[in-house]
Amino acid sequence: MTKQAKGSESSARRSLALSFYTFLSRILGLVRDHFMAVSFGTGMVASAFSVAYRLPNMFRNLLAEGTLSQSFMPIFSEYEKIGILEARVMAGTVLSFLFLCLSLFVALFWFFAAGFLPALVGGSPEYGALVVELSLVLFFLIMTASLSSIFMSISNSHHNYFVPSLSPIILNFSYLIVFIFVFPFYHEIRDKVFVLAYGIVTGGVLQLLVQAWYVYKNGYGPIFRLNLNHPAIRKIFKLMLPAALGGSFYQIGLLVDIFLANYIQNQNPGLGAVVSLDYSQRLVQLPTGIIGVALATTILPSLLKDLREGREENVPKEISDVLSFAFFLTLPASIGLAVLGETVLDSIYFGGRWDHLATMTAFYPLVFYSLAIPFYSINKVLVSSYYAFSDTKTPLRIQLVSFFLSVLVSIGLMFFLKHSAIALASALSASVTSSLLLYYLKSHQVKIPFLVVWIRILKMVPALFGLFLWLVVSEWVIKPILVTYLSNGLGLGFANVSRLCLVVSILPAVIIYFVVAGITKLPEAEIIVGRFFKKIRKKTS
Repeated sequence: MTKQAKGSESSARRSLALSFYTFLSRILGLVRDHFMAVSFGTGMVASAFSVAYRLPNMFRNLLAEGTLSQSFMPIFSEYEKIGILEARVMAGTVLSFLFLCLSLFVALFWFFAAGFLPALVGGSPEYGALVVELSLVLFFLIMTASLSSIFMSISNSHHNYFVPSLSPIILNFSYLIVFIFVFPFYHEIRDKVFVLAYGIVTGGVLQLLVQAWYVYKNGYGPIFRLNLNHPAIRKIFKLMLPAALGGSFYQIGLLVDIFLANYIQNQNPGLGAVVSLDYSQRLVQLPTGIIGVALATTILPSLLKDLREGREENVPKEISDVLSFAFFLTLPASIGLAVLGETVLDSIYFGGRWDHLATMTAFYPLVFYSLAIPFYSINKVLVSSYYAFSDTKTPLRIQLVSFFLSVLVSIGLMFFLKHSAIALASALSASVTSSLLLYYLKSHQVKIPFLVVWIRILKMVPALFGLFLWLVVSEWVIKPILVTYLSNGLGLGFANVSRLCLVVSILPAVIIYFVVAGITKLPEAEIIVGRFFKKIRKKTS
């Protein structure tokens, strides 16, 4: 096997390990969302929490999972070539400056929130006041998440992914501890939502402490110095500013979606547009987070290593292999959520304050979002590829175009499709972003072998068709029979019936997909199945 092939395969294999850790986190996230849905439903309190949490989450995604960590990593890698002490001082300087900036930012938000938030969200004065109160608590998450991202980047730069992957798991556990052990002592829904907010902030502090402990344990701990003249400050923020602006267009787009959904909800009382969009988007983030974030996180160190060691010829193959692998994993998820959307929603959310109307309100946005799962995932990979070349301006320009496209489509269609228009606009803009990111890679002399990628995608068609056929049969033929038998015959509740139907749909679909993929000898299937059987052989030997 060539060095090139080895490098490409190693990124995919490392991403599998990270995907597994992320999978555990996302499963906990689904359990968390179940408790959220049954505890708060889609009413005023749920909508207020959704908006209040979206504000810090927007910056967390922008900084912790995006521009800050990926702009920091190449510079940290450069300083490590000079010496570990220089790298530790540089990291401490960046952290000190970041802490100062974030403190000022949080303070400004606390000062001005009561003035602008109620006007942005609309609705009743009570609703606006609740959004403000919750935002003042939850906004502190920006501080903990952003600082954690620097420590996670240091670990990732050494290909240590396990402890960084624990960060969202810790946050999800903080939710679950509040739901299971604290909520029984509270009865008013308003009291519960504030207890949850404080519990989440506590989880954010624990995230930061765990990531910092691990980095110091491994001898890479930052040496804190507030030196505003340190060259790394200017360099990282020179890289980060265009990237942050580019990423902010996507995050601001999500924020605009929430405010448009608020407008639609105010015009259609009882629709629950805000929470429905939020929950359907979280379901889409399950495969996107597991696959897209994992691949993007592992490809950046690999590309940096290739460029640092003068193996530029490996880059196109590395990117194309990762893209093919991303399509192999995301296309089934896209098909599955589109076909099984109603069953998935009922399985996770149904019960308590979440009813059939809430499911149908979230179903159509989920279908539209699911169509773009491959694009959401590969966009993360492609943006990481640009960052490897220290190019943050090209993604900025592309994300600017996508932002305006999404807003225009949302406004143009929301009077016809209501909140579903927002999901459709997001899907269209994601596909446009992917096309432009791929096209402009040529500016870095990266010529992706598109013909090879397309041939590999076409080879997936038999496996995808087998999966699609089973999902359609199970959803439209087998499910009605199971619902009648399990509900009337055995007296099971609707949520449990939906979960059993989901198992009957998904497990055979996964087996069909990998069996057909193995028969057609897809290399992507070889990576996954080969790794699985290798572990089995080790245990039996």
